[in-house]
Amino acid sequence: MRNTTSILLTLAASFLAFSPTLAQDADALLTKLSDKAQTYKAYEIAYTSTLVDLKNDFELTQDGTVQIEGDRFHLDLGDYIIYCDGETVWTFEPEMNECYVDDTETMKEEGMDPSKLFTVWEEDFRREWMGRADVTGRDCAHINLYAGSDKPFHTLQLFVDDRNLEVVRIVMKGREGSDVTYTVKTFSTTLDVVPGMFTFPVDKHPGVDLIDNRI
Repeated sequence: MRNTTSILLTLAASFLAFSPTLAQDADALLTKLSDKAQTYKAYEIAYTSTLVDLKNDFELTQDGTVQIEGDRFHLDLGDYIIYCDGETVWTFEPEMNECYVDDTETMKEEGMDPSKLFTVWEEDFRREWMGRADVTGRDCAHINLYAGSDKPFHTLQLFVDDRNLEVVRIVMKGREGSDVTYTVKTFSTTLDVVPGMFTFPVDKHPGVDLIDNRI
């Protein structure tokens, strides 16, 4: 009969032999995703986001549509519409006719940059292959990305349809007890970019109160 020590050594050897393969699988899949993302000129994503604030027992679900070209985007959340031209972010609240103006760096510090949705894994994350999961009826690869202390989140859970190389869901695990789940509903790479679509149209909103947080 094998003793406990020999069994543990065998398990350890098996793990050491298996884990590099898992890391290579994660790296290989993310490289393929990056390569495919490079072919996108402009695209549009419809999604559902769910915020769960564990600390305050609060949950909010909302639908959104984001149009992206490079580092520019137009994000429609219904109650808020966000424009970004790559340098400046305008957050417009139609009901109040108010628009907040910020630098893009401020937005990046507060959470995920929508324009980086399909390349977020290219940042300096530690990667871990977690296996497979069913997400909205699609068989997905599950990869965890672990962030450094400079991020407002500690983990990104990435669920990928690796057959079609499509991101299906991203879960952002916040450091302050709030988690946000983004689930993609539709994805299109035939977005028609028109001039001015990534800049807040002040002239179309008479009397709008511009609140410039950059000053």
